[in-house]
Amino acid sequence: MARHPNILLIVVDCARADKWLGPDRSVHTPNLDRLAAGGTAFNTAITEKSCTTPSFSTLLTGQYSPLHGVHLVWGYRLPQSVPMLTEPFKAAGYHTYAEVSGPLLPEMGLARGFDEYHYRAPCDHLHTAWGDQFLEKIRGGYKGPWLTMLHIWELHPHRYVDDHYNSDQYGRDEYERAISSLDVQLGRIFDAVDDNTIIAFTGDHGEKTHFEQYQPGTAVEYARELLGIDDATGMAPYAVAGWAGPSVLQEMYGKCTPLMRDVRLRDRKPPTKPSIWRRMRDRWNVLRLTPMVYFHDLLALGAPLKLTKMLERRGLLDPNRSKKKVEKMVDRIGTDELLDMHMRMWINSYRHNYDEGHMVHVYDFLVRVPFVLHGPGVPPGVLHERMVRQPDFMPTLMDLAGVPNDKAGQIAGRSFRPLLDGQPWEPRPAFVSVSGCPADLEIRGVRTETHKFTYGPENDQLPAELYDLRADPGERNNIIAGHPERAAELKALADSFVPADGAAAIDAMELSEGERSQVEKQLEELGYL
Repeated sequence: MARHPNILLIVVDCARADKWLGPDRSVHTPNLDRLAAGGTAFNTAITEKSCTTPSFSTLLTGQYSPLHGVHLVWGYRLPQSVPMLTEPFKAAGYHTYAEVSGPLLPEMGLARGFDEYHYRAPCDHLHTAWGDQFLEKIRGGYKGPWLTMLHIWELHPHRYVDDHYNSDQYGRDEYERAISSLDVQLGRIFDAVDDNTIIAFTGDHGEKTHFEQYQPGTAVEYARELLGIDDATGMAPYAVAGWAGPSVLQEMYGKCTPLMRDVRLRDRKPPTKPSIWRRMRDRWNVLRLTPMVYFHDLLALGAPLKLTKMLERRGLLDPNRSKKKVEKMVDRIGTDELLDMHMRMWINSYRHNYDEGHMVHVYDFLVRVPFVLHGPGVPPGVLHERMVRQPDFMPTLMDLAGVPNDKAGQIAGRSFRPLLDGQPWEPRPAFVSVSGCPADLEIRGVRTETHKFTYGPENDQLPAELYDLRADPGERNNIIAGHPERAAELKALADSFVPADGAAAIDAMELSEGERSQVEKQLEELGYL
């Protein structure tokens, strides 16, 4: 019996497709280009959300957030009842490993899908001693056959750019230069794997840079005014995590998530700039959550491997300690004060992401990621224009590896192996959303190969947007006023991804006859039926 191939799933945080694949790029990526030339690349791979934790939950479950229930980066945990797509690999004899960073703490619920789940500090990049250790693992440290998921943080703010690549020759801005810098380290990984390894390279979501500008009359500009982000001053989440540790941030958001459901921004007083006293009080409340840190601990800041060990030693990665500390703070200041502080943090975070970042919408530069396959069973030298979806990635890897998917359950994702084999295959629409924030700003939508539609399911004042992606790939011309019927059809299609009672059983996704007829009509017009 042939041995199953090893699988290396590389997920680069903040990787957008147009910077890694296709023409007219200002980056220098000879190693990714080499991988793509020896395999099959997709330049239209669509994620549901433009934030990390929900994207990984969708990737590893094959389900969208209305069913797996993870909506934001912090404050959610994947329920035990949601099956993970690593289980079929385990049943087939695979050993499963994860190397993660950023917000992907073990308490997020994703760790249960892996035999070993290793969290590292965001400064442990591939060019450091940690990267050398990882290379040794894939050269022989993992027990085969193995499935290893590598989460790479180098493109996330604050981005890492090697000094050699910090020039116009390697990119027009810091983001593009970080890509050129990262490509060198990716080459080390590609060279380290053996011929019986399938490499899948992708991103969890895209990224906005200063080259993109949000247009007047959009949902983002509506949120900008409603939140008053031009005057926002407060603590960004990464600042809180830096002081108190990521486990504290997860616990704080977990306390505030139920409270956020009742926030109606339109009913609140216009936001005002907090006083110096209020900002000092916020910092003092968070500082009290931080354990004693000594001088030799400070020497570990920014130091590969040492920072991760320091975080562990001082309890900054201990969910039990964080839970007790946050509960004590809530008892002291009350839930009203906690929500007030959380809203200042959240609005300040929105301001940062509005300027350059992600999470605020689902435009293609935020949800369109690269997807490259290389290895056994993958045709070389092919660049596909057809749309694939993040829930489809793992089912396709199962198909390539010869892993039965009967244990995967009923999922939204499906294998696009027929497309790799040159057989007829039609993509299904991709669900896109921004959720978990105040209901006024939630966005629901759908992307097909030809159109994208978004609207506010809880706020009819939030501008609905419709784009013809063939004529307007940059999504700058909202055509909804002239195409109300198409917008209605796409709205029904977007709503069909959401069970009436929320994140419920999969079989609750049944549509009424009228809804099904409307969706089928829209699919037929778009060429899917």
